[in-house]
Amino acid sequence: MAIKYVRVKRIIQVGANPGQKYLARQVKKKTISFDQIAERVQAHSSMTKADVYASFMQAVEEITEELMEGNPVQLGELGTVYPTFSAKAVDDLEDVDASTISKPKLRFLFSKKLREKMKEVPVELDKSQEIKGLQ
Repeated sequence: MAIKYVRVKRIIQVGANPGQKYLARQVKKKTISFDQIAERVQAHSSMTKADVYASFMQAVEEITEELMEGNPVQLGELGTVYPTFSAKAVDDLEDVDASTISKPKLRFLFSKKLREKMKEVPVELDKSQEIKGLQ
């Protein structure tokens, strides 16, 4: 198990040393579907695939409701998801209102355990892919 990368050529136009440079780019692999996850959970537990689906769908409903209330939701050993937004700075306190808030979004903070585990994941060059030119 390793994260694969390829080497690519880029033209860097900002910074102290602009010009042609080379860097590593992660090789994108397949996205694992929820259906595949449900099958794996079924294979390793007493839950059926339908039980996994039902449990997950209800969890999504509950998590969404809490996020819509502005509450962070801790997701076990994965981490915590936080609702957040950007806000426009104004000169006067009285000018701060809902219209100065924009870009509602979610922020995910990985758990310390998961961050530590990711530090252990090896990376290796994918020699099967030769990337030519600018990517």
